[in-house]
Amino acid sequence: MSDKPLTVKEAAEFLSVTSRQVREYLARKQLKGHRIGNGTNKKGSRRHWRIWKDDLMEFTNRNSNIKE
Repeated sequence: MSDKPLTVKEAAEFLSVTSRQVREYLARKQLKGHRIGNGTNKKGSRRHWRIWKDDLMEFTNRNSNIKE
């Protein structure tokens, strides 16, 4: 397993779903993720999600309809 957390896009590719679906899993707290950044720069940058691969594996084990 990698020590580097995955982006929403990388997690979506791992799960074979869309980035939007991953964000929905995160919003519903079905998938554990961490927000990084403070969202206060002048360009309107938002905070970004990062997901650990161990959390993705746990999620896939609980949700057998999601492909590994």
